[in-house]
Amino acid sequence: MSVRELKKKPRELAHFTQENYRWLELHHNDLPYGYSAIREHEDALELHVSLIRWGPQIRRNIHGDVHWLKEESRRLGKKRITGIRISHAEGLNPNLFRFARIYGFTDQCVLQTMSMDVDPT
Repeated sequence: MSVRELKKKPRELAHFTQENYRWLELHHNDLPYGYSAIREHEDALELHVSLIRWGPQIRRNIHGDVHWLKEESRRLGKKRITGIRISHAEGLNPNLFRFARIYGFTDQCVLQTMSMDVDPT
């Protein structure tokens, strides 16, 4: 298994709020190749992944990570895992759906949101 729970949010996920996330480090030979944030919802586990390295060994390790995630979801009584990708300037990544299908994710869709700061008066 290449998943390690962290006590604090990694800088690679600094844009996330603190509320109710668990922070995970994905590693191989004790070197991190990515970070993940997971959060429980009523019947699902929300998943965010940020990879910092890639290669054939990392791809194989991710299969083990998915197995760990499924077991953790079962332990928590969740019916599904919902993967979410936040992309800003780079826009839609056409390889994302193919990548997600390799690891068992289906029912992909595109959700676009925007935000606006409101100045306090």
